[in-house]
Amino acid sequence: MGRNWKRNQKNKYNRSGKQPKPADPSKYGEHKDPYKLIAGGNFKLEAYYAYQGIHEHVFDSESETFLECQSDEQREKERVKWLESMKSILPASFRIGRDVDGVLRERLKKELESYVGNKMEIEVIPKGGERRTRELNLKPEVKMIAPAKNITFIPHAYQLNLDRQTIRRNVSLNPFHEWLKVQTEAGFITRQETVSMIPPVVLDPERHHTVLDMCAAPGSKTSQLLEVLNLPANPKDREPIGAVVANDSDNKRAYMLVHQLRRINSPALFVTNCDAQFFPLIRSKEHPTEGVFDRVLCDVPCSGDGTSRKNPGVWKTWNALNACGLHALQLSIALKGASLTRVGGYLCYSTCSMNPIENESVVAELLRASEGSLELVDKRCDLPGLVARPGMSTWKVLSEDMSRRQLKDKMKKNNAKMLARRREWEEKNKKENEITADSKQSGMGDEDMEDTEKASDTDGESRVPITSAYKPTSFDSVELKKMAKLAGLNEYTSFDEVPMTMQKRIRRSCFPPTDEEAANFNLKLCMRILPHDMNTGGFFVALLKKVAPMSPRARKTFQQLENELEEYKESPESEGEPKSKRAKVDQMAVANENDAKGKEAGESKQQSTDREESSSTTPGNVKKHYLSDKDGNKHPTLGRDDFIPLSKDIFEPLKEYYGLSSNSFDANQYMGRACGDSKVLYFITKTIRKLIDDGLQTRVTVVTSGVKGFVRNNKECDVGFRLSQEGVHFVAPHMTKRKIGIDLEDFEKCLQTETIQLETFSDEFASKARALSMGSFVVYLNGFEDDYIKKFVVVMWRCRSDAVNCLVNKAELNGMKSKVRSVMGKA
Repeated sequence: MGRNWKRNQKNKYNRSGKQPKPADPSKYGEHKDPYKLIAGGNFKLEAYYAYQGIHEHVFDSESETFLECQSDEQREKERVKWLESMKSILPASFRIGRDVDGVLRERLKKELESYVGNKMEIEVIPKGGERRTRELNLKPEVKMIAPAKNITFIPHAYQLNLDRQTIRRNVSLNPFHEWLKVQTEAGFITRQETVSMIPPVVLDPERHHTVLDMCAAPGSKTSQLLEVLNLPANPKDREPIGAVVANDSDNKRAYMLVHQLRRINSPALFVTNCDAQFFPLIRSKEHPTEGVFDRVLCDVPCSGDGTSRKNPGVWKTWNALNACGLHALQLSIALKGASLTRVGGYLCYSTCSMNPIENESVVAELLRASEGSLELVDKRCDLPGLVARPGMSTWKVLSEDMSRRQLKDKMKKNNAKMLARRREWEEKNKKENEITADSKQSGMGDEDMEDTEKASDTDGESRVPITSAYKPTSFDSVELKKMAKLAGLNEYTSFDEVPMTMQKRIRRSCFPPTDEEAANFNLKLCMRILPHDMNTGGFFVALLKKVAPMSPRARKTFQQLENELEEYKESPESEGEPKSKRAKVDQMAVANENDAKGKEAGESKQQSTDREESSSTTPGNVKKHYLSDKDGNKHPTLGRDDFIPLSKDIFEPLKEYYGLSSNSFDANQYMGRACGDSKVLYFITKTIRKLIDDGLQTRVTVVTSGVKGFVRNNKECDVGFRLSQEGVHFVAPHMTKRKIGIDLEDFEKCLQTETIQLETFSDEFASKARALSMGSFVVYLNGFEDDYIKKFVVVMWRCRSDAVNCLVNKAELNGMKSKVRSVMGKA
């Protein structure tokens, strides 16, 4: 990899490996600023959205509603606001976890207030590095920064008037930056984009729910859900009742997801690796054809043009055909999500795109196929302060003639270098074969090459350069359509107008609903968030409720759509989609049952279907020694082993050594991995254990679940396993031995990374610790033994000498110290 990278860099910089010095010193460092890409705008993107009509409404702050623009001047003003916001860098935002103790939360808010709670003056270091600053004699820019504001529609969330770059580059903000990093590492704060926080709040899960996040990585939304599900449903609960199943199709991203969620340290998590559109159906007992999940989040892959403020590369790569190509994947995931939702449950569909082809068209097809079993729900009244535009009921289907890859290949074949080579070849061929009329026809003459050059400049690409300024003379539909045509966009008013070569990419479901359908679908209940409305990124959210079981015809329609979409993804037209592991592990039952058949016949058929599914989804059939990543490359042993029940013989010595109560300790909640002798005993909640017993892990690749309760000893000890800090909060309440309650002074002394001599503790604690044999034991702060949220329980190691060690990592120690200061009212 190193040699290839060096070679590419040399090719990039004239084979010297060093960047050439620009003639103009003011240009120093410009290559490091990605926002230079968006300075000129994107003619095609701007023309596309202007023709879609997203500038037709303006927000009225007095009535807190969107009003229709009355003049072109108003529309132009709205367009300029949108464009300026799209070109500006995204402000940073974060939230305090909902599972953080209330006293600690208030302390964090006060600390935040002291850092960025007031209007402040800062000096921003010029971009481009020291060389540019020195050559141009640039001085730091002085800026007045408004105080951080509370995001009213997200619990305990804040949006700064600073972007991440400024926070990192400004010396005066270093204390605040360090505070953010420490609190994030401790799991108290999550840095997350404002609009990304909306879907979990819209879903509004309850503590006893089972929730599925179908496309979970990198995990910010999943952590929001888990913070709620991790809380005790009842005051006396010693473990969470609900569960979050977090899935991602990319194995590597799934491991990144685990790293993100490890801060919460919850046993209510089950991370899987499966293509979302083929996620297995766990059937409900009440409705055997429906799923079991109370809440399902479909935050699907998208073109991401709403993220241009933090990902400026979107301005360079955006094209309309990409959205059409992703539509099939998005619809497939949404269909599967609807099937997995239980009756009475909710499905949230969201994207970070502003394109109706990826948003309203998917929701409309979902409602059409469900035939009344799904309904859109309006959540605006539950989100005070949210500025969200109504969803579109009609839209334009616009697209280029060819994809970016096809265009790139065509341009490559017809560039000046290739044309010169063709001419050379023709001249050589003429001399050798004494030109004939046939050879002229087989070759390419000058006129042909000129035509090709002209075609390469126009076919499938903008007739107007992408960086040209877009400014319509009016907002009349004829003028806007003309501008879109100049950008290389063709409009199709119906599916019949789409060329045969494009019909698998531009599907019938991309087109807007009829007037009658639009009245029934009520698409205005969807929420569209544009960047300039709240100084955020662009986003789309739709909440659907499953009000009734799907009819046999609806299930059959779902199955037919899934089959069509699967055929499309295997075709060459699906080139724009990410390749992923497509181990189809569940087939939705085709609804050909006769309603007149008796209940027994229906049950018999269902049992037969289940047996067929289980026989075709054994671990040997689904889980391979090699798994494919999103690019289709195969990697050995990326998958993880199943969770398996443990032998009771393992727990007998542990029960005796740690005094685990036979009345409350449930050994069935501890599982190992199927990789030989268990080195770790994982504590898993009853809800997740039921999902495992129902066969979920036999049909997906399991990445991780639960928390480590016990870890195999690597030192001489009376038992083979020691306690693990990760899951000790769920073990300690059941222990009657090797557990010591201590006061605050002794507890603070335990929070050290070095070996601690027992003589430094109080006599009472020292005497109890000396009475223990070598091995792990637990200390807890008096009064917090059963509180797994505050986590004032620490795993210690009794050494051979008159000393103890704290078996807690540094990040968690810092977090625990902060909690102690907050709960005990210390400064």
